[in-house]
Amino acid sequence: MTDLERFAAVLLAEWSNESGRPTATFSTADLLDRVMPYRVARRALAIDTAEDYELLVLRLVSEEAAIVTTDPREAAEMARTTLASKIPDLDVLQLLRSAMITFTDDAISRLEGVRPLPPPSAEPPAAASHPGADVLPIRRAPEAADHTATAAPSMASDEPPPAFLTKVAFTPPDLSCWQCGTALPGGRTVKFCVECGADQRKPRCNSCGTDVEPTWKHCAECGAQLRS
Repeated sequence: MTDLERFAAVLLAEWSNESGRPTATFSTADLLDRVMPYRVARRALAIDTAEDYELLVLRLVSEEAAIVTTDPREAAEMARTTLASKIPDLDVLQLLRSAMITFTDDAISRLEGVRPLPPPSAEPPAAASHPGADVLPIRRAPEAADHTATAAPSMASDEPPPAFLTKVAFTPPDLSCWQCGTALPGGRTVKFCVECGADQRKPRCNSCGTDVEPTWKHCAECGAQLRS
């Protein structure tokens, strides 16, 4: 089993546990933020870095190994083009958040019930072995630029949210402030940073409803102007 198939098997299990639905269709944003965010994938698959995780998501969206189909088709093509570059720009995932992915029937029949390898520090359960299964280690991603080291441009925390953005309360997946990097309280909805007061609610484009970033000037989905 390849690293991508193992990632997809855990994702399918997470979706089944959450939704109980016979079909698996959800957006890339749902995958990243709710169904299997990095913290869940890291625990289940012992993924070393966020970059490794994002590369696996990008490979899945690109329709590699025909595990899923992606709608619209342009989203899959964008993912494939990015992966073919010498240093893949993982920020492309932000442009693909609205893309819908659907597990194929063949993938569901192959991956349902597959158990992933436990993290190296865990004791493998006695009854979890699968004779003949070809289990491969997680493939490390090629070296890429550090996308987490560049801080987002500052947005004044004492200014009210822009009128052209719709704010939706949420807890950031990494539990840290997008503006100052301060760790935020877990286990609750966080609207404002406890250190600098920056608004932590996820903005959406008023024209098409797509999630956008606080510092963007135009919507990545419809191109509408977000700020002057």
